[in-house]
Amino acid sequence: MASALRTRLSPFIGIVVPDITIPFYGLAVKAAQDVLEKAGYQALVMNTDREPEREREALRTLASHRARGVLLATSGGFEGSAQLPVVFFSNFESSAQAPRVALSNRDGIKILAQHLMGHGHRRILYIGGRTTVASGSERLDGFKEAMCAAGLEDQMLVWISDDSWSATSADEAVLDAWSKPAPPTAVLAAGDMFALGALKALRRLSLRVPDDVAIVTFQDPDRVGGTIDPPLTTLASHERELGQHAATMLLHMLDGQFDPTSATEVRLPATLIVRRSCGCTQPDTAGSKFERAVTSPPTD
Repeated sequence: MASALRTRLSPFIGIVVPDITIPFYGLAVKAAQDVLEKAGYQALVMNTDREPEREREALRTLASHRARGVLLATSGGFEGSAQLPVVFFSNFESSAQAPRVALSNRDGIKILAQHLMGHGHRRILYIGGRTTVASGSERLDGFKEAMCAAGLEDQMLVWISDDSWSATSADEAVLDAWSKPAPPTAVLAAGDMFALGALKALRRLSLRVPDDVAIVTFQDPDRVGGTIDPPLTTLASHERELGQHAATMLLHMLDGQFDPTSATEVRLPATLIVRRSCGCTQPDTAGSKFERAVTSPPTD
């Protein structure tokens, strides 16, 4: 009750996310909340379960309760003109005239695909999220660009997940791919839940990683290190930086430091973390990371 009372009496900012149970969003939200609270704002977190209508309802509720602004990881419910200042983070509406902070989706996927090709893989299964949000469409574009640039467009296997970006959809993708006469030799998971689902299916098929099939992932589900064996080749995580940048950008907007209708964009760099799941032989210890000098530069 006391917490709810403080929220009503203090200026507050809404944080709208597709699924707060996913560690990626939990870490980003916590980082944003820390920045906002230091600036004197309370944070009200609203979960949409990746449903556009629930997102629209959340934005209407925040506007009616006079939130000062919103940090929004959209699931497709943003209608183009917000009634209050908005900063997108992670998922954004490409056509919206609003600032955004995002990962280097396209470059990150290209780095992962090229790394697999460097191991000699040609037939690669890509498991990605739906393309109605920017993160899904950009990651798929990055995969296609990398494969086409290598002359491997006829070797692409693409599986687009269900609306919830679930591990179950990745499980289904692997089982389907290995039911075909020419299964892939590598899996590129475009999200952490996809990596978990793919690993589960590969174990069920008695396929060894990386001896029988290589796997790399855009996001690492093993954030504590040492839980998954072999450790997964992935990209450096930027959840906290994402939340911090988005919250700071919104505070600058509220202070009048730049136009809230500008499409200012910050992209966090993609850095490859090489571990054993791709077939690399660098020694790993629990939680250790070997960073290769393959990084996309930050942009703003």
